[in-house]
Amino acid sequence: MNKIDYNEIINRFGYFRNKANLSMRELSGRLGMNAQFVKTIESKQVELKVKTLLDFCEIVGIDIRDFFYLGKDFNGEDKNLLEMFHSLSPDNKKIILDLMKKL
Repeated sequence: MNKIDYNEIINRFGYFRNKANLSMRELSGRLGMNAQFVKTIESKQVELKVKTLLDFCEIVGIDIRDFFYLGKDFNGEDKNLLEMFHSLSPDNKKIILDLMKKL
């Protein structure tokens, strides 16, 4: 995974906001802030606080780990697949990996 810097965090913030189909104004309201709040974060006039990021993830329906790990490559189906794979026995994981290599 590539190193994540502050610019990438703000890019992901905007990406997930857009993916959730939320305007800056609407998200600001849901965060309980003034209408320009999200705009000041995305334009880097104000730093994004951890609490705001956690609240944001809850609003857009993602886990904080998805925000950092998958970023704009987040896909609910991929996440479900990874969770199912994780629950398999070591032998079954090997079978699935072998099958995937053959595809």
